[in-house]
Amino acid sequence: MKKELIYEEVLGMLNDRVDYKSITLSEVAKRCGMGKSTIYEYFSSKDEMVFNSIIFYLNRMIKFFANGFKVTTFRASLKTFIKAIIITMKANFWMVMPWTFLDNYAPFLTEEDADTITEMLYKSKEVIMALFTHICEKGEEEGTLFKIDDISIGFAYNGVIGTLTEEVDGDYDYESEDAKLLIDDLCACVVKQLN
Repeated sequence: MKKELIYEEVLGMLNDRVDYKSITLSEVAKRCGMGKSTIYEYFSSKDEMVFNSIIFYLNRMIKFFANGFKVTTFRASLKTFIKAIIITMKANFWMVMPWTFLDNYAPFLTEEDADTITEMLYKSKEVIMALFTHICEKGEEEGTLFKIDDISIGFAYNGVIGTLTEEVDGDYDYESEDAKLLIDDLCACVVKQLN
């Protein structure tokens, strides 16, 4: 339980784009309301703590997007997917935009750790794209979508991510009426882009 609290705090700091040098064992312990010695029970260094926090989160997100929800109708599944992307971006922006992590934090990790995280970030994107593709295929089966191919699906996905990048931050309320309207607008854009 304490380990997950540490992971969440480190991930929050990364998502807030805190300077890597400011992420210290002491600062994380303080934010978690525990002593620095407790952190040392789990990690021998800051780099190990950051690496394990990221791996924990990526494994959780890959599992969610691989098995997270059953694709029902195209529109219902697309709305759920977009909401899941919003929640993911709100929690850890670099999950859907791996290069933001690579630009900001990878230089501070060992080459092996940076390579492992890079591989997992791109694997997570593949899993997310596979789910999005499956949802779009459902739209094709229902007769809602007509032009399904990898290029148009990629273009539609990037449109969703691009729009959300401008809208989503740590304080974003995905349950607000504005967010619901945005999700509806994004669903309409996906349909338009794929038809």
